[in-house]
Amino acid sequence: MTDDAQGWGYQLEQPWPPPETMGMITRKGRNFHRDENCSGYQQGVRNSIKRGHKLSPQETVTAQQAKHRGKGCCSVCW
Repeated sequence: MTDDAQGWGYQLEQPWPPPETMGMITRKGRNFHRDENCSGYQQGVRNSIKRGHKLSPQETVTAQQAKHRGKGCCSVCW
């Protein structure tokens, strides 16, 4: 069992890149991003810091792995 955050419905419905496309996720993040330079990811980091949350480490995964873990696809990256 994993305690990953799950993507919102509209995030799960976004078009996905090919299954073997590499990108990154975090355990508590909701989206699969191309890399840490994504403006959407950076906004999430800023929001977490502002709220005093501890940042989760990044993990490199394929699009297929991210989808299997319930992540949404970042509309900024893809």
